[in-house]
Amino acid sequence: MGKFLMNYYEITPKINSISPLMYSDPEAFTAQFQEILLSENFKYFSMMIIVATAIIYPLNIGFFKIYQKKDENKEVNINDLFAGFSGSNFFKFFGYYLLWGGIYFYLKPLVVPGFLWIVFTIFVAPLLYFTPMTLVEALKISFKVVSGNIFIVSACSVLAILFSYSGLLIFFFGFLLTFPFWNAIIYTLFKSYFRIKFV
Repeated sequence: MGKFLMNYYEITPKINSISPLMYSDPEAFTAQFQEILLSENFKYFSMMIIVATAIIYPLNIGFFKIYQKKDENKEVNINDLFAGFSGSNFFKFFGYYLLWGGIYFYLKPLVVPGFLWIVFTIFVAPLLYFTPMTLVEALKISFKVVSGNIFIVSACSVLAILFSYSGLLIFFFGFLLTFPFWNAIIYTLFKSYFRIKFV
């Protein structure tokens, strides 16, 4: 999907055209690359990536259901992975990710604020899935709990991010095996800080 969008918005051809400058004139390459990143096409590309990611984001919720059923010693089946797509869940989590991804898009270049946005919203998805909370309530509770446990949650987030995305180094396909680790960390932290009856 990303490759298609990069071609569609003519980002790949532009990068290919300036790539020889990477070795012959690094400063010119950097300047032209910055122009590409600031172009309207790149903004549209980034927005479409957020939308595409939002469409598949509910798969993350499926992992929460699988971990919950394992805790309850219940049989897990392939349908559990699609729990985030059932009923109104899809629209709830699709909408949430559009909001989350839109804010992250503007914070990501600043690195620290981007990371803090990830950390402080870490419990929002499980709260939305396991409780009847609204998005605003889930955001408030997530911020409150993380604020009181910032060091532990931050350390776990760094570990989860590094391990989850390490799969990209193994010919990309390893990502499919390591990415669920991020959801497992969120689920484990969620169980540690929230004493609620799962629905």
